Amino acid sequence: MEDTTDHPIESLPDQAQNHSLSQEVILIQKKYHIIGRRRELLLLLIAIRARKHIILEGVVGTGKTYLARALAEYANHKFYRIDGSEDVLSHVLTGYFDPPMVLNMGYLEDSFIYGPLSLAMREGGCLFINELNRIPESTQNVLLSALDESTLIIPKLSQIKAKEKFITIATQNPVAHVGVSALGEALKDRFVWIEVEYQPEDEEIEIVELNLDSSKPHTHLHATMAVKITDMTRDHPDIRRGASIRGALDLAKLIEVYGTRPGLNFWKEATIMALHSKIELVDGTNRDIKDILREIVEEVFYLFH
Repeated sequence: MEDTTDHPIESLPDQAQNHSLSQEVILIQKKYHIIGRRRELLLLLIAIRARKHIILEGVVGTGKTYLARALAEYANHKFYRIDGSEDVLSHVLTGYFDPPMVLNMGYLEDSFIYGPLSLAMREGGCLFINELNRIPESTQNVLLSALDESTLIIPKLSQIKAKEKFITIATQNPVAHVGVSALGEALKDRFVWIEVEYQPEDEEIEIVELNLDSSKPHTHLHATMAVKITDMTRDHPDIRRGASIRGALDLAKLIEVYGTRPGLNFWKEATIMALHSKIELVDGTNRDIKDILREIVEEVFYLFH
């Protein structure tokens, strides 16, 4: 028998997969208009069914938030979102007593403003934390008992016991990126981990085409060139962080609005407009972003003309 232990999910033979789960993935793709992402959707679905809290890790623009929201909605979870930053203190997650109401009523439940964590636990919903590794460590620690023991103690109020369907889906960018810090070992131990990488070029082209007016000429060509230019920023030696598919979408839309078939000069201008704010150069390079983008555009333009 062939050993498939280390093979990626998408390469496994059909008989090696749960047919019901595979059919559900197809349903989710259709319902939420998701191109590709079969592996990630299957792993997310399995994790949610197993009642495991999930970390989705990937660079900006790989669709982590959309995947999380789609799966939460599909599984009938109420969705409570919070965006990670240094301003997300413990009470932002758990909730707090409203001072004027406390003066009038005392420390009663009617005086308490529930936060997204406590609401998700009470209602068996999905707590979605965007960029978990951007919130302070002290706030991260609040999650430990909620994720491990399904309980949360609110001082002067009560202990919240999570309903059965409670789940947390968090995203994080790779630790190598500026402005993030590694999660504590105790917190990481409460999650299962799923990597979300850039999609294959053909899938990104399909996504871009779906966002363009198919009645206009050269739609496929423009989508293909926009994706190719964007993809090349991810592998350029002077670029630390390349552009995501958002860059390709922006570039293709600018080209579409231009109307007539654009020449090299407009492709350069549109590319700088679309991608300049979306890429970061490696430390120490003396290259200019605009010059790099112009070089990439020239290479792609002459490849297709």
